[in-house]
Amino acid sequence: MPRTPATCQRWSAREIRVLHEMPRVLVVDDNAGAAEALATYLSYEGVEARAANGCEQALRCVRDWVPDVVVLDIMMPERDGYETASALRSYLPTQSLGIVAFTSLDEDHVKETGKARHNFDGYCQKGTAPTALLALMRKLWRE
Repeated sequence: MPRTPATCQRWSAREIRVLHEMPRVLVVDDNAGAAEALATYLSYEGVEARAANGCEQALRCVRDWVPDVVVLDIMMPERDGYETASALRSYLPTQSLGIVAFTSLDEDHVKETGKARHNFDGYCQKGTAPTALLALMRKLWRE
């Protein structure tokens, strides 16, 4: 029987401690409308969420606002999600930052990139219900 891929998976055992009264999530996607829509949904679910349109905006955002989790698209122009994850890990002082790959690419394709294993704590395929993505994030910061 063929394996049915999971749409959202935890990849790491990294401990993510919520450092604020409400969990903070930064959504990074080159599709600004999609990023804003997801951030808006998360805000209705008790998450303080912001959207950034690519790596440079994400790095500017985290200067003054440190997220607990970053939801990160992979296929972006200029600096892709792999480069953005690496830049965020280098820039932010916290070791408890969670990063979830949120992409249309399939999980095995993302895992094939060695950088993905080190920088990403989870994976969720675009098109999955946002409730599944939120459930994954809650696992990241509660376990």
